[in-house]
Amino acid sequence: MKRLFLLAAGFAVLATPALAQMGAQDPFADADTNRDGLITMAEHQASRAARFDRLDRDRDGVIRMQDFPRIARRGDGGADLQRMISAADRNRDGALTREEMLASPPVAFALADANNDGILTAAERDAAKARLQQMRSARR
Repeated sequence: MKRLFLLAAGFAVLATPALAQMGAQDPFADADTNRDGLITMAEHQASRAARFDRLDRDRDGVIRMQDFPRIARRGDGGADLQRMISAADRNRDGALTREEMLASPPVAFALADANNDGILTAAERDAAKARLQQMRSARR
């Protein structure tokens, strides 16, 4: 379970618009597109696609470590980014395509969805953020 949550934390890295704060932002913050307080799997997947598009700075259809040289040089941040890319890189070419990312399991969503109903409530999101914060604190 801890390993899955670490993988989810890696995917949370994709939630930051420029990877500037390495996982410090809420991976679900922009997913509630209809503003009803609930996030469906469809909303989450659309949010993941939009995040990929923001991170694909050169618009070549892939995200690579080389696209983020400052983060790649950082110790933990670079390792987290590499793990995230590797986890979803199905063909193991070192590049993460939009299709690969969207085909990868929505780990963060699954872990946050405590009752497995396919909908995230505010309480479920808050609990997931608290668990992530605990894990970050334990690593320090």
